[in-house]
Amino acid sequence: MKTFKATFIFLSIILSSCIVNTTKGTRYELPSVRNNVCKTLTNKVVLYAIFVDSKETHPWSKYDLESTSDSIRKSISWLEKMAKQNNIPLAITYDHPVINKKIPVRGELKYKTLSGTLFYSRNMKVGIDLIDDWSDAIARRLNKMFPADSSAMISMKNTMNSRERLIAKLRDIHKTDNIALMYFVNNYFEDEISFALHTSSDKKTEYAVVSTKHPSVIAHEFLHIFGALDLYISPFDRRKNKKIKKKAMKLYSNEIMAFAHRSIDSLQISSFTKYLIGWDNKLNETDSKIFIPRKRRHLTSY
Repeated sequence: MKTFKATFIFLSIILSSCIVNTTKGTRYELPSVRNNVCKTLTNKVVLYAIFVDSKETHPWSKYDLESTSDSIRKSISWLEKMAKQNNIPLAITYDHPVINKKIPVRGELKYKTLSGTLFYSRNMKVGIDLIDDWSDAIARRLNKMFPADSSAMISMKNTMNSRERLIAKLRDIHKTDNIALMYFVNNYFEDEISFALHTSSDKKTEYAVVSTKHPSVIAHEFLHIFGALDLYISPFDRRKNKKIKKKAMKLYSNEIMAFAHRSIDSLQISSFTKYLIGWDNKLNETDSKIFIPRKRRHLTSY
């Protein structure tokens, strides 16, 4: 099966980086690092899997749900193993909603499929907004499972969208800030996309949509939520990004953010991805030379 990723969502490492002035001086900063709801992949984390049924996707059979859940658990086991190897405290809880004794939630896409909806307009913002509306409508249904909003966190921000309210409720239940929302559609045998949205935003909550049951792809998208960036070359990349990624793929020949189509047991997490997900506070010299423009390199915090 061909695994296709919506790589246009990968924000240019060079173009989306910024200079930040701090009390300790000036540093060069990547926008996905320690940002948004899922800031660092450490300590207690919840992978909240939302299984979605629609007219245009394959229905979730009992076998599909069980086998996908097995793959989620395998990806979690691999992530915890990687964390242990790097002396990072990490415990990932797998949770999913059940409505009226049923796991899948109905969620019709505006233009039938994920790719059809996401690529509906040449203006990618239109497609992303449509996916946001779809995911928010599903979260709105899930919110009805929980008691009425009562926490100070929720009452202080009445303009929250449904995804944010769902995350707030899950934080209360699981007693952790790190809630990773992942929507799953049953398109395992289709040439469909998987992607993560808003991973570098400070205004919209990040989440992922997965169309496969491959553990490596699930882990890949999960890492996106915590700040990791795509490191493989795609047709959407400009020449400068292709050059950067070519170096990265050569240097990190078993990096999960570059080779998600491989068996997860053959993959590792590179030093650059470790920095992005919060496992390392400093960007090493090799990664700095690859990913940071020369004229900004002296500003990087080591």
